Amino acid sequence: MPLVRISVLQNKSDAYREAVADSVNEAVIDTLDFPPNDRYQLVQGIASRDFELQEREGDRAVLELTMRAGQAQEDKEAFYARAAELLKQDPGIPSENLMIVITENGEEDWSFRDGIAQFIASR
Repeated sequence: MPLVRISVLQNKSDAYREAVADSVNEAVIDTLDFPPNDRYQLVQGIASRDFELQEREGDRAVLELTMRAGQAQEDKEAFYARAAELLKQDPGIPSENLMIVITENGEEDWSFRDGIAQFIASR
């Protein structure tokens, strides 16, 4: 799973934040071919005054995915569309108020635990 940073407005309920996290996870699984139990997410609340998306108002979210390079362009585009669809359904974030950024890196750039680069340790 990519490392997903999810930014939403501050003071949202736990149920709202969980709905966002679950929708994003579902979109990742549906479109980017990651296993369902490989979930790495950071959900943060940001004060409205500090959350600027070119004058967009109301509920809004920014998704920042960091993952290993190699996903096809069409898979990324499918993720953008699926995430927008799911977040509009639950918890109701308008698609025009969603920003997604994907950053790719290499296998040597990951350590999940124990100070080991797990993707290259077995080479």
